[in-house]
Amino acid sequence: MGGASAVWAFAGMRSWGSNGKGGWRLWRQLVPIPLLGALLLVQTAGAAPLGRSEIEVALPAIEAYIDKSMRDWQTPGLAIGIVAEDELVYAKGFGIRELGGEAPVTPETVFQIGSTSKAFLGASEAMLVEDGKLRWDDRVIDHYPAFRLKDPWVTREFRILDLLAQRSGLPAYFGTNMMVYGYDADSIIAALAHAEPRTSFRSTFAYQNAFHLVAGRIVARLGGAPDWAAFLKRRLLEPLGMDATSASAEGLLQAENRASGHRFDTRTNIVDTPGPMPYNAEGAGALNSSIRDLARWLRFHINAGEIDGRQVMDGANLAKTYEPLVAITGPMLDQLRFGDQDTVTYATGWIVHSTPQGRVVEHGGGTAGFVSHIAFDPDRRFGVIVLVNQSWNIGGGIALPVGRYVLDRLQGRPQIDYAARSLAGIREAVEAQRRAEDERPFRGTERPLADYAGRYASPVLGEIDVEVGTDEGLSFTLGPQEVPVQLSRWAGDIFIATVTAAGAGGDRHTDRLRIQFLGDAQGKTDRIIWDDAGDQAGQPPFHRINATSR
Repeated sequence: MGGASAVWAFAGMRSWGSNGKGGWRLWRQLVPIPLLGALLLVQTAGAAPLGRSEIEVALPAIEAYIDKSMRDWQTPGLAIGIVAEDELVYAKGFGIRELGGEAPVTPETVFQIGSTSKAFLGASEAMLVEDGKLRWDDRVIDHYPAFRLKDPWVTREFRILDLLAQRSGLPAYFGTNMMVYGYDADSIIAALAHAEPRTSFRSTFAYQNAFHLVAGRIVARLGGAPDWAAFLKRRLLEPLGMDATSASAEGLLQAENRASGHRFDTRTNIVDTPGPMPYNAEGAGALNSSIRDLARWLRFHINAGEIDGRQVMDGANLAKTYEPLVAITGPMLDQLRFGDQDTVTYATGWIVHSTPQGRVVEHGGGTAGFVSHIAFDPDRRFGVIVLVNQSWNIGGGIALPVGRYVLDRLQGRPQIDYAARSLAGIREAVEAQRRAEDERPFRGTERPLADYAGRYASPVLGEIDVEVGTDEGLSFTLGPQEVPVQLSRWAGDIFIATVTAAGAGGDRHTDRLRIQFLGDAQGKTDRIIWDDAGDQAGQPPFHRINATSR
């Protein structure tokens, strides 16, 4: 779905052809929040719970669609589950856990689930509200005094409900690149103080991950746990019986029945070993899970906080996490909505749809190697889970298209080949980036490479030493993981940077983006900016602090 992949992942696919500067354009529109709340409350008239028999009728078409989509995308493995009648009525694995192996994917196979973790963080906040230890309208700085944004008024007015609402006013994805490059949570939270806002507070949807780190620390402290993952395990995972779910690379690797992530580079699938991300994203995307476990998660929501006769939390508090907080508008809306009459909003870790055929509460996730999609219809009381061990870049894959195909069939909408449409959009974006790199427009005098060498410092990303390489380019290492960055000249003072993600070794995911050297009044290069925007948008430039590198 092209640019829509950005909603579901840590970092959306970059295309220079989308807005001329890189990254997917997010349009802005002010929508009254009370109106959004009213829209959510409109239930589907006469909606009856979906039964097993209705799902069984649809299964041959669903399985055929999965087979076709996996072939088209060259996807190694997929697992799917459908919940109805308060049970997992359909669960099946397709393909294999890792290329080169024979172990099949099953409903018990464990995958990274990426940003679908956000709803778990929202539920953990709701539990503390239920405990009386937290209020949704509490000021963030009262619970986390180190919290700072560039605007002092917004810092003071930022509430607990705002942390997961994706309406901060900051550029989309601010700080997400720091997760990819292996920075720790404290550094990412501190970077928020340097982010240049793009819109007014609470007016516009812009997807974020960094604020979830703050929310996780507040939950852990008030919940008496060493970290958010420990609180989640004690208060939610164990009561729900989600024994296969974890929040660390070790948790994934210790699972005997686990999938390996595969990154497709437009030519072949590359097996990725787990790195710091998504686990350093914590509540924004750290969880590993399976169809069996996530079916219990969906039953918990469909049953308003109850599972197997046990009320784990109050249904009204849980429903607060589906309350719309900001409208999703512009091209993103066009990609996400189910038809022209769908109103799409972001809530607390969930995306909420109001359509003539029924409501949908959903979210997707994407990491370097995995994609996921979890959705349910609260009126017809059914849900779907799709887990996939392949991503194109970060976030592109067939989990979301398959999940939406299933929702269309079960809610009675016309069938759309979402997987084919998404694949065409990604290929177009890749081709646009290649054309942009080949065009090489003239952008000023090409200085000798030695003019750029030196030490530069950023209040967000730290110090770098730019050095002249042996292959007519520049290079430096970035951050605490010493991520290698290679620079090749594109035009004038603009270079294409290939940035390797922090990882455990091997052929890791890389970003390709543009950076630009800027000069002072005397023409000497003294700054570096992220010319490509994307999740670097809003970050302050690097400033030269001396002219000699180590």
